[in-house]
Amino acid sequence: MKAKTILVRNIINLENQLDAITGPDFIPCLAIAFASVSLPLEAFAAVFAKHHITLIGSSSCGEIWADGNNTNTTERSAAVMLLELGQQAYVTDFTIDQWSDSYQLGREGALKLQGKFAHQAYIIMASGLHTNGQALIEGFVSIAGDDAIIFGGLAGDDALFKETWVFSDQQFSNKGLVVLCLDADRIAVSGLATSGWIGLGAVLKVTSAKGNIVYAIDGLPALDVYMKYLSVNEDDLPSIGVEYPLMLKRSNGTNAQRAVMGVDKQARSLLFAGTVPEGSLVNFSSSPGFEIIEVTRRHLDSFAANTAPPECCLLFSCMARHLALGPLIAEEVKIAVSKWAVPLAGFFTYGEIGTNANQHCDFFNQTFTIVLLNEKKE
Repeated sequence: MKAKTILVRNIINLENQLDAITGPDFIPCLAIAFASVSLPLEAFAAVFAKHHITLIGSSSCGEIWADGNNTNTTERSAAVMLLELGQQAYVTDFTIDQWSDSYQLGREGALKLQGKFAHQAYIIMASGLHTNGQALIEGFVSIAGDDAIIFGGLAGDDALFKETWVFSDQQFSNKGLVVLCLDADRIAVSGLATSGWIGLGAVLKVTSAKGNIVYAIDGLPALDVYMKYLSVNEDDLPSIGVEYPLMLKRSNGTNAQRAVMGVDKQARSLLFAGTVPEGSLVNFSSSPGFEIIEVTRRHLDSFAANTAPPECCLLFSCMARHLALGPLIAEEVKIAVSKWAVPLAGFFTYGEIGTNANQHCDFFNQTFTIVLLNEKKE
């Protein structure tokens, strides 16, 4: 497997970089792209189709790029991972949500890829405003299995919270799922999700909820509770709710953050990126500041000590980390870049998919989720 990354500012720039980067020594067949909604996404995808490069991707909330040495976190651009690998090592699939049911979307996406290889690993992206990330993963895992290797993220839209997209070189959807299914006997896929967010204040109880919509917390309208605790106006949500998610306390001993993705002012309810079960215990959470960079460093050091060096990396980092760290977000990305010095592409997401503390696939907010790809030697 050969990998190269490019950072794209416009369509002409994309054409020029593809022409410059391809040749006898590098003939990419697969591209994984994370692109700002400010770019003309249909024209963007058409360039890859013209070059006969299979494309999967999503819209983003900021792009992350590294060529192994240089690093850039930027906006209004596209970060693209180009791969040259045997076409027998992967398949891609695109599923549009016809059921308005994230569980069914995940299940259908996994069914279409079932049995493609003896052992499979998945990189998945789904639209970020119409998808319950937890239900999506539960549906996918119901077919792929509890031990399935799955990483990815929910699409963003430059923090506009209006419309997010997933795409291939042939299709687009604001209610869809795009999947790269890899032959795990040929391509090793591993990764780590780390957060560092800390709980704040009293433990509260979700007293009325359905799926990822919370109607009441401690018997009060959810929107009013958020406004009171954060001392904000309703117009400040959902954007500020991304920085102060609920920390969901699960019965298995793990915690998960749930970021606000939408507000219903009439119903006084909140739409979260993933399921918040009725009756669950939660509290507000926040970044402790620059300390989260050191948390990431410690976790990456431990992970790298037990993991083979990759040939390339993908990074799915929550947009809240960018908001919390500002320009210092680049320092967090550089931890991974300096550790492995390989091509890296990623984006700031509306939700991340990766491995939890129990080594099972899970849905997160507020995490730095790194994915390592490596071709296995014969």
